[in-house]
Amino acid sequence: MENKNSLLGMTAALTANLIFGFSFIFSKLALSVAHPLIILSVRFTVSFLFLNLLLAIKLIKVSFRGKPIKKLILMSVAQPLCYFIFELYGINYVSSALSGVIISLVPVGVVCFSAMFLGEKPTARQYICALVSLVGICIVSILNNNGKKNSAIGVILLILAVISAVSFNFLSRSESKNFSAVERTYFMFFVAFLGFNLFAVALLNKNYIPELTKAISSSEFLLSIGYLAILSSVAAFILYNYSTGHITAIRSSSFSNIITVVSILAGTVFLKEMSVFELILCVPIILGVYGVNR
Repeated sequence: MENKNSLLGMTAALTANLIFGFSFIFSKLALSVAHPLIILSVRFTVSFLFLNLLLAIKLIKVSFRGKPIKKLILMSVAQPLCYFIFELYGINYVSSALSGVIISLVPVGVVCFSAMFLGEKPTARQYICALVSLVGICIVSILNNNGKKNSAIGVILLILAVISAVSFNFLSRSESKNFSAVERTYFMFFVAFLGFNLFAVALLNKNYIPELTKAISSSEFLLSIGYLAILSSVAAFILYNYSTGHITAIRSSSFSNIITVVSILAGTVFLKEMSVFELILCVPIILGVYGVNR
């Protein structure tokens, strides 16, 4: 039974990160026609409404009555609310190389948190395999450097994004004993729905309605939101939250390195953006992820 649960957990983590990997294509498509805050507000509004539809037709069920929700609130604020805000603005102030390197530190942070607070100490082989993946991602990030100058505020924001992602992994793992994967995902999207809509209205102010109208009149935007809201939000986060309940946070977070591989492959096939050398660098990244879980 333990082996079966472990296999299901790994499959869920892998599938979730495969979905996340393709999301960058749809994010690029959406960004070509809409403001980032409009994308986030509409994305999580659609996600939350879709979850409520599933709840109404009884395909899913949630119950928070009598359960401790303090950590669940912290988890939901960390991801997606804080993570997306910090990442969204952080990448505007640093080069793609540095942003890729900083974000790739998430599994490293999870290792540290898990060892300190969850008692999930990685083996020496897991450290080595995680390092192999990290090096591969760093090299890919450097190859894709856009030459942008780096600022301290950008670095700080991306570090805060990493802390948010690490906190989410840690809290999702610890709260898996109190809440199902669906319950954790539902609460996350409730917080994201409120937060991103408030941010969009407050920051865009009088431009909110014109920006929203322009976005929803675009077929590219609607196509992108369909993928980002239903697959890359609802399906992927339910799968990822499921994985944290069946395998250690160290192992589930290691699969996030797959996002880089999928992004490279998708960029090569659909956008013709990547080089042969970058494709070769996918090998150590995949081997590192395999090694951590093996």
